[in-house]
Amino acid sequence: MNIKKGITIVMTSVLAGSIAIPALSVSAQADTTTAPVSTVASTESTATTKAKVDKLTAEQEKRLVSVAGFDNVKQFTGFYANLRRAVANGNKEAVANRISYPLVINSNNKKRSILNQSQFIKEYNTIMTAKVKKALANQRLDKLFIRDMGVMIGDGEIWIAPMNNKPGIYAINQ
Repeated sequence: MNIKKGITIVMTSVLAGSIAIPALSVSAQADTTTAPVSTVASTESTATTKAKVDKLTAEQEKRLVSVAGFDNVKQFTGFYANLRRAVANGNKEAVANRISYPLVINSNNKKRSILNQSQFIKEYNTIMTAKVKKALANQRLDKLFIRDMGVMIGDGEIWIAPMNNKPGIYAINQ
């Protein structure tokens, strides 16, 4: 009986070991093959997203000059970067310097004009609403809409075009 018990224990151990070993080896293989693929995919995805956010497409660059009327791409991109920074920092004077007056404000089916910098600064908080600021902050360069009337930010919250040989915001839609 002792021999039978010993053989049973050995057989059980051998069977359990043979079943467990392939299972371990399969899961180890799965872990080593899928981990690098996932890491590479997420790195590529992040790199692609960053590139899109930070860069205009070749077609957009061409349209900024040929359709929207900017002198060159840098005229717009410099203006745009400075505008975003000024709004993010709450620098009312810097934003006011980037307006093409008279500025048209469309709100609640009403149209009004801001005639000069001092009026803009005075009414800054009612003009630059959370919705307008958010549209500017979330705008991706590769998603800009460019046409003969200029560049649209967000869903039309801000319109920028060259006016009197320099870029400026000419309309805000709240």
